[in-house]
Amino acid sequence: MVGYLDLGAGITPDELRRVMIQYPSTAAVRQHKMGNGNLGVIQVSMVGVRSSCDNTEVRYQVLVDFRNFPSSTPKAFIRNPRSSEIMHCNIHRSDRYAIAPNIDLCAVCIGSYGRDFERLPKDRVMRLGCYLNQIQYILSNPNPKSKAR
Repeated sequence: MVGYLDLGAGITPDELRRVMIQYPSTAAVRQHKMGNGNLGVIQVSMVGVRSSCDNTEVRYQVLVDFRNFPSSTPKAFIRNPRSSEIMHCNIHRSDRYAIAPNIDLCAVCIGSYGRDFERLPKDRVMRLGCYLNQIQYILSNPNPKSKAR
């Protein structure tokens, strides 16, 4: 069996195919293909709610930075809708990030989930699925006690 870190940083093409079962809109961001052949960044469309007071469905275009996965917690950013249209309390206002320095992105606040992620079993597929499920949960269930905006 391949070890936890043996496949290197990023997600493998096979892991991307597994993600696409649950999130068919998922695509690799080609500019972030890593030297080891793995994918450093993916784009995925997720449905969430507008805010803690408004359950109107919103389609979020999410960029996920897996360049240091699985050894550290990935980072998620909202590309669309624009920051001025976002009312969700767990999404930061737009800024520029190294992942896409020419595009305004809004970081997703994961609260204390980073600690939970570090305690997950050393299984790449489990960690990948758990992280994406957490982002989906955050987008669908705003937590006004952990405000980012």
